[in-house]
Amino acid sequence: MRRMISVVLACVMCLSALTLSAFAEDDEESWTVVISASASAVESYAARTLQRYLSQITGADAALVTDETAAGANEIVVGATARRDVDVSGLADGGYRILSENGTVYIAGSGSRGNIYGVYGFLEKYCGCRWYSADVKVIPAGEIRVPDGEDYTYRPYFEYTETDWISPRDQEYSLANGLNGNSYRYLSPEQGGNVCYISGFCHTLTTQFCAEGTYFAEHPEYYALVDGKRQPSQLCLTNPDVLRIVTDEVLSLVRSRHDPSQAVQIVSLTQDDNQRYCTCDRCKALAEACGGAQSGVMVTFVNNVARAVREAGFDNIAIDTFAYQYTRKAPQNVKPDDNVIIRLCSIECCFGHALADPACAQNAAFMKDLSDWGKLCSRIYVWDYATNYAETLNPFPDFEVLQPNMQTFYENGVKGMYVEGAYYASAVNGEFADLRSYMISKLMQDPYRDYDEMVNGFLAAYYGGGWESIREFIDLICEKCVTNTKHMGIYQGSRETLPAMTAKDISHVDALWQTAKDRAGSEEALARVVRSELCWRYWKANNKKAEFSIWRGFKNRLAAKEALYNDFVANGIAVLGEGGNRQLTADRKQYLLAPPRDWDDDWIDNFLVRWLAPLLLRLYDLCREK
Repeated sequence: MRRMISVVLACVMCLSALTLSAFAEDDEESWTVVISASASAVESYAARTLQRYLSQITGADAALVTDETAAGANEIVVGATARRDVDVSGLADGGYRILSENGTVYIAGSGSRGNIYGVYGFLEKYCGCRWYSADVKVIPAGEIRVPDGEDYTYRPYFEYTETDWISPRDQEYSLANGLNGNSYRYLSPEQGGNVCYISGFCHTLTTQFCAEGTYFAEHPEYYALVDGKRQPSQLCLTNPDVLRIVTDEVLSLVRSRHDPSQAVQIVSLTQDDNQRYCTCDRCKALAEACGGAQSGVMVTFVNNVARAVREAGFDNIAIDTFAYQYTRKAPQNVKPDDNVIIRLCSIECCFGHALADPACAQNAAFMKDLSDWGKLCSRIYVWDYATNYAETLNPFPDFEVLQPNMQTFYENGVKGMYVEGAYYASAVNGEFADLRSYMISKLMQDPYRDYDEMVNGFLAAYYGGGWESIREFIDLICEKCVTNTKHMGIYQGSRETLPAMTAKDISHVDALWQTAKDRAGSEEALARVVRSELCWRYWKANNKKAEFSIWRGFKNRLAAKEALYNDFVANGIAVLGEGGNRQLTADRKQYLLAPPRDWDDDWIDNFLVRWLAPLLLRLYDLCREK
């Protein structure tokens, strides 16, 4: 368990405590933002963003001028200007430098996103601003100071950053927290644009390229031979006609969508989401030549397409493919070309233990694959996972592995990160969705940031005065989620979760949530506490604990379930897991008396709820009528 600390949170600190101020201290003086007279659209957008927040923080209207005006006091210069040459050479796209010199602050960025990231980085680092969710942000009011002689350089850890949930769909949240993928948000050219998958994001072979609906009826030989029969589950990747068709389709796509101004654009050539790969003689022989690895068949195919794209002159186009399930193992005797991205997927891993924990066999196997791919490929992306898809409203205590795992990815040369969460929007904001998406976003920005400042700052702003109780709950469930024999996967039944939780722990946690509600301090914070508490109540319901215990009596248990269901509905939660397989019925009575599969499926509840309850309720209604 992490040691609880009481801190004055950085997000609400007055930064006037910093000494050696580069700025005058006269409250009547306002700030001036300076850009070049020939500023780019990105520089202008970044400067206007800074102007808006400076005015809000200080209470005085900040001016926006060009470098053609005479230099004055209290200037913050954004981008390349005639004021001073700030060297940002060598920084990747999104990198920036903040320099304080002779009473002036300079913010200069690299590539299409460096200047806007630099502005948000300045507002966070020197002004205490935080964008915790799409609806919760902290913009402190007060004096702004930067130490004289400050020279801070930010270098991006990853070239591609993406995650799910609801808040990351918001443009400003994404800009402030460094998300640049295009799955959920459009960032305009003046906002720096996206790192784009320019068509399908995943599972594109047989669905988008050489599509089953177009070719299978007349050319079944283009598709996988499985159990002696051609099936449209995957492509036959050694068929020369398949290679020709996919290459032509990719080149046509690239010609229509190519943007030379972007550092990278990506075309996904990825297997469909099943393990029915081709076993024809040619595919089997190629796999054997690659050390028995099916990934060798895929890499060989993708390399051929990637070479055609490069030879056509598209230098900033990368071809992406999976190392996923049957292709996760790295091949022998073939290596990905330089313009090929290997997207390694961690779906089989344990998320209760850190990936680098050698005591966890599931994760040790993944680490070997990560290492093996690192020896072959200079451009690895990772598709990671951060929710329980079987029961999304159940607690998923992965918080303490998020940081070490992100550090592991960076230290093993990973260049891009997608952390998949609850992409099905109706379920996304239950449990701790906003906390997790914020943590993931900030850790992709900097895997080595202060964990306690990040988590405690969020909790205090989001949940109000009872935040320490919620922090204690999070630490406790992280401690209780695994044992020597239990692990935590992403399809975890609620009855398999928190195996070490005792009756004493349950009573203590109930008290923690009550304290959090009592001390929330505002209706908005209280509503967030209640919404997140649903995960704990859901766990208790499925494990028959506390108010849901069979010892509380049928009537009390039914009332507790009814209250839980009503609170799901009140919070807009209609799906409890991926794919709607735990869909809530619109009829409350029907739901409570005939619950869907897995809600409460042991024989006692089957008997009580499906057979005895309707009879008892009918008798009760008859008695009331009399």
